[in-house]
Amino acid sequence: MKDIPFSDLKAFQLTFQQLPNPIHLQIGNSSPIRYAQLFDLPKAITVNCNRGTSGIDGSTATAIGAAQIQKTPTLLITGDLSFFYDINGLWNNYIPSHFRIIIINNNGGGIFRILPGEKDSFKYDTYFETIHHRSARQLAKSFGFSYRKIKGAFGLRWALKSFFSPSSKPRILEIQTPRKINDTILLNYFKTMVK
Repeated sequence: MKDIPFSDLKAFQLTFQQLPNPIHLQIGNSSPIRYAQLFDLPKAITVNCNRGTSGIDGSTATAIGAAQIQKTPTLLITGDLSFFYDINGLWNNYIPSHFRIIIINNNGGGIFRILPGEKDSFKYDTYFETIHHRSARQLAKSFGFSYRKIKGAFGLRWALKSFFSPSSKPRILEIQTPRKINDTILLNYFKTMVK
Protein backbone atom coordinates (compact mmCIF):
# COMPACT_ATOMS: atom_id res chain seq x y z
CA MET A 1 0.00 0.00 0.00
CA LYS A 2 2.83 2.42 0.72
CA ASP A 3 4.04 2.37 -2.91
CA ILE A 4 0.75 3.07 -4.64
CA PRO A 5 0.49 6.36 -6.56
CA PHE A 6 -1.62 9.24 -5.35
CA SER A 7 -5.25 8.31 -5.92
CA ASP A 8 -8.56 7.88 -4.13
CA LEU A 9 -7.16 4.78 -2.41
CA LYS A 10 -3.99 6.58 -1.30
CA ALA A 11 -6.04 9.53 -0.02
CA PHE A 12 -8.06 7.17 2.18
CA GLN A 13 -4.94 5.44 3.45
CA LEU A 14 -3.23 8.70 4.41
CA THR A 15 -6.38 10.14 5.97
CA PHE A 16 -7.09 7.05 8.07
CA GLN A 17 -3.47 7.01 9.29
CA GLN A 18 -3.93 10.50 10.76
CA LEU A 19 -7.44 10.33 12.21
CA PRO A 20 -7.66 11.57 15.78
CA ASN A 21 -9.00 9.07 18.27
CA PRO A 22 -11.79 9.41 19.24
CA ILE A 23 -13.67 10.84 16.27
CA HIS A 24 -17.14 10.33 14.85
CA LEU A 25 -16.75 9.30 11.20
CA GLN A 26 -19.58 9.62 8.67
CA ILE A 27 -18.75 8.04 5.30
CA GLY A 28 -20.54 9.02 2.10
CA ASN A 29 -22.19 6.47 -0.14
CA SER A 30 -20.84 5.01 -3.36
CA SER A 31 -17.04 4.99 -3.65
CA PRO A 32 -16.19 6.44 -0.20
CA ILE A 33 -17.80 3.63 1.80
CA ARG A 34 -16.29 1.03 -0.51
CA TYR A 35 -12.80 2.47 -0.02
CA ALA A 36 -13.30 2.88 3.73
CA GLN A 37 -14.11 -0.80 4.22
CA LEU A 38 -10.59 -1.68 3.04
CA PHE A 39 -9.04 -0.26 6.24
CA ASP A 40 -9.09 -1.31 9.88
CA LEU A 41 -9.90 1.48 12.31
CA PRO A 42 -9.58 1.57 16.10
CA LYS A 43 -12.73 0.46 17.93
CA ALA A 44 -13.04 3.90 19.59
CA ILE A 45 -13.79 5.47 16.20
CA THR A 46 -17.51 5.46 15.50
CA VAL A 47 -18.30 4.86 11.81
CA ASN A 48 -21.69 5.55 10.21
CA CYS A 49 -23.01 5.62 6.66
CA ASN A 50 -26.43 6.14 5.08
CA ARG A 51 -26.89 2.79 3.35
CA GLY A 52 -29.92 1.05 1.96
CA THR A 53 -31.00 2.86 -1.16
CA SER A 54 -27.41 3.54 -2.26
CA GLY A 55 -28.19 7.11 -3.29
CA ILE A 56 -25.62 9.85 -2.87
CA ASP A 57 -27.95 12.25 -1.09
CA GLY A 58 -28.32 12.88 2.63
CA SER A 59 -24.83 12.14 3.93
CA THR A 60 -23.99 15.79 4.57
CA ALA A 61 -27.17 16.49 6.55
CA THR A 62 -26.75 13.26 8.53
CA ALA A 63 -23.14 14.14 9.39
CA ILE A 64 -24.11 17.66 10.50
CA GLY A 65 -26.87 16.23 12.68
CA ALA A 66 -24.38 13.84 14.27
CA ALA A 67 -21.88 16.66 14.81
CA GLN A 68 -24.51 18.68 16.68
CA ILE A 69 -24.86 15.99 19.36
CA GLN A 70 -21.26 14.71 19.45
CA LYS A 71 -18.71 16.06 21.90
CA THR A 72 -15.90 14.59 19.80
CA PRO A 73 -14.98 15.90 16.34
CA THR A 74 -17.15 14.69 13.47
CA LEU A 75 -15.68 14.01 10.02
CA LEU A 76 -17.65 13.47 6.83
CA ILE A 77 -15.65 11.83 4.05
CA THR A 78 -17.61 12.22 0.85
CA GLY A 79 -17.16 12.18 -2.89
CA ASP A 80 -17.36 15.24 -5.09
CA LEU A 81 -20.70 14.40 -6.69
CA SER A 82 -22.30 13.61 -3.35
CA PHE A 83 -20.95 16.83 -1.84
CA PHE A 84 -22.18 19.07 -4.66
CA TYR A 85 -25.50 17.25 -4.89
CA ASP A 86 -26.12 17.56 -1.15
CA ILE A 87 -24.98 21.14 -0.42
CA ASN A 88 -28.39 22.06 0.97
CA GLY A 89 -27.25 20.27 4.15
CA LEU A 90 -24.76 23.10 4.69
CA TRP A 91 -27.54 25.68 4.71
CA ASN A 92 -27.70 25.46 8.45
CA ASN A 93 -27.01 27.88 11.30
CA TYR A 94 -25.95 25.20 13.77
CA ILE A 95 -22.86 23.59 12.29
CA PRO A 96 -20.37 23.16 15.14
CA SER A 97 -16.77 24.28 14.78
CA HIS A 98 -15.52 20.70 15.36
CA PHE A 99 -17.23 19.52 12.15
CA ARG A 100 -14.90 18.57 9.27
CA ILE A 101 -15.52 17.54 5.67
CA ILE A 102 -13.05 15.77 3.41
CA ILE A 103 -14.10 15.77 -0.23
CA ILE A 104 -12.48 13.21 -2.52
CA ASN A 105 -12.76 15.13 -5.79
CA ASN A 106 -11.99 12.98 -8.82
CA ASN A 107 -13.98 15.23 -11.17
CA GLY A 108 -16.95 13.02 -11.75
CA GLY A 109 -17.45 10.03 -9.52
CA GLY A 110 -15.77 7.10 -11.18
CA ILE A 111 -17.31 4.17 -9.33
CA PHE A 112 -18.38 2.63 -12.64
CA ARG A 113 -14.79 2.69 -13.92
CA ILE A 114 -14.01 -0.44 -11.90
CA LEU A 115 -16.49 -2.39 -14.03
CA PRO A 116 -15.29 -4.00 -17.27
CA GLY A 117 -15.91 -2.13 -20.50
CA GLU A 118 -14.78 0.79 -22.64
CA LYS A 119 -14.03 3.76 -20.41
CA ASP A 120 -12.61 6.27 -22.85
CA SER A 121 -15.64 7.04 -24.94
CA PHE A 122 -18.27 9.72 -25.35
CA LYS A 123 -20.98 7.29 -24.23
CA TYR A 124 -19.14 6.40 -21.04
CA ASP A 125 -18.40 10.03 -20.20
CA THR A 126 -21.99 11.02 -20.96
CA TYR A 127 -23.98 8.22 -19.35
CA PHE A 128 -21.81 6.78 -16.57
CA GLU A 129 -19.80 9.68 -15.19
CA THR A 130 -20.68 13.24 -14.37
CA ILE A 131 -17.50 14.95 -15.48
CA HIS A 132 -16.98 18.41 -14.03
CA HIS A 133 -14.21 20.80 -13.04
CA ARG A 134 -15.83 22.29 -9.95
CA SER A 135 -14.19 23.17 -6.68
CA ALA A 136 -15.78 23.56 -3.25
CA ARG A 137 -13.85 26.78 -2.53
CA GLN A 138 -16.68 29.26 -3.05
CA LEU A 139 -19.23 27.04 -1.34
CA ALA A 140 -16.96 26.72 1.70
CA LYS A 141 -16.63 30.49 1.88
CA SER A 142 -20.37 31.01 1.39
CA PHE A 143 -21.24 28.64 4.24
CA GLY A 144 -18.56 29.91 6.65
CA PHE A 145 -16.09 27.01 6.47
CA SER A 146 -12.32 27.23 6.41
CA TYR A 147 -11.12 25.67 3.15
CA ARG A 148 -8.01 24.06 1.74
CA LYS A 149 -7.40 22.10 -1.47
CA ILE A 150 -4.54 19.67 -2.04
CA LYS A 151 -3.41 17.63 -5.04
CA GLY A 152 -0.82 15.14 -3.80
CA ALA A 153 0.38 12.86 -1.01
CA PHE A 154 2.88 15.34 0.46
CA GLY A 155 0.27 18.11 0.56
CA LEU A 156 -2.29 15.78 2.13
CA ARG A 157 0.08 14.61 4.86
CA TRP A 158 0.91 18.23 5.63
CA ALA A 159 -2.72 19.44 5.58
CA LEU A 160 -3.92 16.65 7.87
CA LYS A 161 -1.44 17.67 10.59
CA SER A 162 -3.59 20.71 11.42
CA PHE A 163 -6.96 19.80 9.87
CA PHE A 164 -8.36 18.21 13.04
CA SER A 165 -7.00 20.78 15.51
CA PRO A 166 -9.57 22.94 17.35
CA SER A 167 -10.82 25.91 15.35
CA SER A 168 -13.41 28.68 15.50
CA LYS A 169 -15.26 27.40 12.45
CA PRO A 170 -15.79 24.11 10.59
CA ARG A 171 -13.34 23.06 7.89
CA ILE A 172 -13.37 21.54 4.42
CA LEU A 173 -10.38 19.76 2.91
CA GLU A 174 -10.79 19.06 -0.79
CA ILE A 175 -8.50 16.32 -2.09
CA GLN A 176 -8.05 16.37 -5.87
CA THR A 177 -7.35 12.90 -7.27
CA PRO A 178 -6.74 11.72 -10.85
CA ARG A 179 -10.05 10.67 -12.44
CA LYS A 180 -8.72 8.29 -15.08
CA ILE A 181 -6.33 6.14 -13.02
CA ASN A 182 -8.20 5.56 -9.76
CA ASP A 183 -9.84 2.40 -11.09
CA THR A 184 -6.54 0.90 -12.30
CA ILE A 185 -4.86 1.58 -8.96
CA LEU A 186 -7.73 0.01 -7.02
CA LEU A 187 -7.95 -3.05 -9.28
CA ASN A 188 -4.16 -3.55 -9.08
CA TYR A 189 -4.40 -3.33 -5.29
CA PHE A 190 -7.06 -6.07 -5.33
CA LYS A 191 -4.74 -8.24 -7.43
CA THR A 192 -1.97 -7.91 -4.84
CA MET A 193 -4.38 -8.97 -2.10
CA VAL A 194 -5.10 -12.33 -3.73
CA LYS A 195 -1.46 -13.28 -4.32
